[in-house]
Amino acid sequence: MTADYRFDPLQFPMPVRTGLFPRRDIDLYAELSARVGVCVHGVMLADLGRKAWDLRKKYWQPGEGAWVAFREAVHQCHPHLPVEEKLAQDGHQFDSLYELAVYRSIKPILPSSVKLDVHPVVKGCIFEEEAFADFKVSSACTGKSCFIEVVGLFDRTFTAYSPTQKARKDETLRRLHRYPSSQRPILIFKDMVCDPEQVTAAIRQAIVAVAEDGLRTAA
Repeated sequence: MTADYRFDPLQFPMPVRTGLFPRRDIDLYAELSARVGVCVHGVMLADLGRKAWDLRKKYWQPGEGAWVAFREAVHQCHPHLPVEEKLAQDGHQFDSLYELAVYRSIKPILPSSVKLDVHPVVKGCIFEEEAFADFKVSSACTGKSCFIEVVGLFDRTFTAYSPTQKARKDETLRRLHRYPSSQRPILIFKDMVCDPEQVTAAIRQAIVAVAEDGLRTAA
């Protein structure tokens, strides 16, 4: 049998309570992911405070290799956090981690009388004969519905900082303006996704809109 000379980490483990990454950084990442509801990536870390920004500088900015190694270390200490968060969940293919995070935030607070649709068709849409929203909540009791759009590229200032934001700002505005005036959606920006209170407040506004009078909602 041919000898195997490759390094085996199980044969030569790190000393107890040591590792390539400080445990405080690993636990902070787990705490931030629990706060948002997904395994946060480097872009999200920018909206999660100074400590999160420090993680971004240490592990995201140096390059993909450092980030992958860090995520693997996180998974070893917190097995419920995958090395890579899959965007395919519950039979849906989400467009981004921001959209997935909002989906996971909606489900626990959705009343039994309110239905959630993922990527529903928007009827009577301006500019497009057939268009799809991110989410729609609706109530059979009131006959009302309300769309939710996740604006994962921009914060609430809608300022374009990066080349990607500058290239897609007009496209994003077009997407939001396509709704008829009676069907204007609730907006959840990327910085709101990283703030549990803000994202919950926006979701509850959509739920209240279909349960009571007070907002103009889609029929």
